[in-house]
Amino acid sequence: MSGTDRALRCAAVALLLASLAYAADNRKEFKFSLTPNGNVAISNANGPVSVKSGSGRQVLIVATTHSDKVAVEANQFGNRVDARTHIPDKSAGADTRVEYEVTVPNDVDVTIHGGEGDLRVEKMRSDVEIESESGKVDVREVSGGHVHVRTMSAPVSLSGVNNAHVEITTVSGDVTLKSVSGPFMNVNAGKGSISYDGDFGGAGEYTLLNNSGNIEVTVPANASISLRAHSIRGSVENDFPLTAIPGMSTNPNSQARSLMGTSNSGASSVDLRSFSGKIRVKKQ
Repeated sequence: MSGTDRALRCAAVALLLASLAYAADNRKEFKFSLTPNGNVAISNANGPVSVKSGSGRQVLIVATTHSDKVAVEANQFGNRVDARTHIPDKSAGADTRVEYEVTVPNDVDVTIHGGEGDLRVEKMRSDVEIESESGKVDVREVSGGHVHVRTMSAPVSLSGVNNAHVEITTVSGDVTLKSVSGPFMNVNAGKGSISYDGDFGGAGEYTLLNNSGNIEVTVPANASISLRAHSIRGSVENDFPLTAIPGMSTNPNSQARSLMGTSNSGASSVDLRSFSGKIRVKKQ
């Protein structure tokens, strides 16, 4: 091997080692301990945040940055942990993405303030509050608390959420709900469409509202609901068996704009409203 080849190989190895060291420096871990009813808050303008439950009382935050101009800070204040991304003004043009992977006890509240990255929370038994601009929001297997989601254009998906107080507000994102039930649900999707697949259990009050998107509801035959649907300029279609309320149709044609009816004992109140979108109620 010539001296030149050896020099090139040594340079390549040195570059690789430097790259690996830099990548390792970009991964930061923070560990804390919280008692029940504590709170973990994550603020990240650019990049995904994933929060899931773990065993024990430890909070583990793993943050990965892609620029030495971006900093991550995490601190504990009593029974609250606050982690946030700092992007100095001088970092313009740098890669400002930060990926957060967070493990927490399942009985502490979770708050996420996001921007462009996808946000996910799963397997919690506590309050969950999420704000996002364009990053997708995905909440799975959460029970017994409040779930509050606010977005600008981001789609929102909830699945396996039960015995929860749910509030979702989005300007233009679509909302997908599967097996979501509890004493209270209010969804306002603005220009987005709303899809609900479940039984509206929990003897709750459910309101699905939008301006111009469609609303599609799929309900099992054993659901116990009192249903009201109205679209001001759109249409209402129904193929779910309902008991008629006097003066209102339970099986409107495609030109109808309202329906009212009950199924079984009518334990849950379901109100579907749209300005110009189509509302469709289907049987599972």
